[in-house]
Amino acid sequence: MLSVFLSFIYIGITTFFMGFGIRMAGKRFLGYSINEVLSLTFAGLAAATVYAGIFSLFTGIGALANIGMVLFCLIVIFLGKEQLGIFLKEKKLWDNKGKILGVLLLALLFSYGTSRGYLHFDTGLYHAQAIRWIEEYGVVPGLANLHCRLAYNSSAFLLTALYSFHFLLPVSLHTVAGYMALLLAIKGLEATAVFRRKKVLVSDFLKVAALFYVSIIFTEMISPASDYFAMIFLFFLIIRWVELVEKKEEDITPYSLLCVLVAVTITIKLSAGIMLLLVIKPVVALLKEKQWKEIGIYLLAGIISVFPYLARNIILSGWLVYPLASLDFFNFDWEIPIGEVQYDSEEIRVYAKGMTDVMLKDTPISQWLPDWFTALKTLEKLWVLSSVAAIGMILLAALLFVRKKRKEKYPMIFMGLVLIAGYLFWQLSTPLVRYGYIYILAFPFFAAALWYEILLENRKKSYLLFGLCLLAFLGLKGKNLAEDIIKFSHLDHYVMQMDYQAGEIAAYKWEGQEFYVPLTQGQIGYHSFPGVPYERYDLELRGDSLKEGFRRK
Repeated sequence: MLSVFLSFIYIGITTFFMGFGIRMAGKRFLGYSINEVLSLTFAGLAAATVYAGIFSLFTGIGALANIGMVLFCLIVIFLGKEQLGIFLKEKKLWDNKGKILGVLLLALLFSYGTSRGYLHFDTGLYHAQAIRWIEEYGVVPGLANLHCRLAYNSSAFLLTALYSFHFLLPVSLHTVAGYMALLLAIKGLEATAVFRRKKVLVSDFLKVAALFYVSIIFTEMISPASDYFAMIFLFFLIIRWVELVEKKEEDITPYSLLCVLVAVTITIKLSAGIMLLLVIKPVVALLKEKQWKEIGIYLLAGIISVFPYLARNIILSGWLVYPLASLDFFNFDWEIPIGEVQYDSEEIRVYAKGMTDVMLKDTPISQWLPDWFTALKTLEKLWVLSSVAAIGMILLAALLFVRKKRKEKYPMIFMGLVLIAGYLFWQLSTPLVRYGYIYILAFPFFAAALWYEILLENRKKSYLLFGLCLLAFLGLKGKNLAEDIIKFSHLDHYVMQMDYQAGEIAAYKWEGQEFYVPLTQGQIGYHSFPGVPYERYDLELRGDSLKEGFRRK
């Protein structure tokens, strides 16, 4: 727990100053300054992700990568000390002792939750190995030939490796998901401001949805699973987007910057790609105003954000975007055969629909959907039904706003239409629940918020109904958190975080190198390195060392 708390402090300091560096660049080239602390920190997380990706193209991520990051932060402090002083003075961060104490207690709570818990099955399967390869070598040509899942190349593993301190500690820390959950919880708790402002906002509903999500992953955020990283980024950017709409923000810059954050999120989880529909708003505005310089800056920012991801894809698997077999542009000697790429892609979609046989990939929706829905947990069924209802609710609200010519509501309807597209894309392609929390939670909460406003906006003290429901929700979740704390209190991880776990392992020799094979459900873990899913003799080294990679014989 102590190691996690100290890790949170380090991540918080570095991401804040990296975010402040982005703020300085935004002020210099776009004339816009990010003025919210959490927005700065999320911008810093995105910057750290891209930095780790670029660094990994040259060498392993460890002490040198952290030294480079700290030096960058020191440069930001030196060059921006005047701006930093003004920012801190305006925010009066140290004046609100109650808020500081609240954040500190929340950080301790999330440090506890991130120090122990349930490690995701896929963490033992390949997450931990992917992180270990990044720590040791950065990126290795043809590594995906060793284990196809190493081709998934989520930037979540880069960010975890950057902050793992494997070079200093007896364990490789995996605390970033917990830190991001902490940030989202802080954002979510802003919904309590409803009592001060005496008015309910759409963003308040989304913040409650975010708190709901954080409560779901509290016992699992110890895992560096890409789903958690992607969902937290998406929850934050949707909340922030809606806040900008509520503030009637006319400057297109913050919306454009959030679209860059979408690009970073795609490198964490490809399924986030549908949220690029948000780019329609800034693109239309920038083209209308002929702001060519700004368009160039955002395009460059987007390219820089995805470049390391695409480069790593090519090096790891020989494919530009794995497992999209249609994007076949290369012919490297380490390229994964197209048949295996197609099979992996089909297997992902089939599994998400509740089937285990790839031969069933063409099963019509009328056949797989009922079985898929039946297999869901009761609460998950309610979320899905709520999302289906939300489609009608948003379309009806849109019709109402158009008929009454309430043009000030059109930006909200745009967000609603994007969420509809996101939900339908998820439901019809890869409807695994953990891939789509942003749609089955944020989406119905967003729809409910629109109708809460439509039905109660002219009622005095209508905020009290929301406020009472919020307090009841916080009380229930507080009870659940207490139960989770008690459940794991017997685990002695009050100093060092719980280590990666593995099943029974066997070793074998190949190409003069010792490899490790899991004997228990593929659970190879972190320490048995390098690990393979089964003994492989169909590969060969591309040189004299592991760094030079693997290819098929």
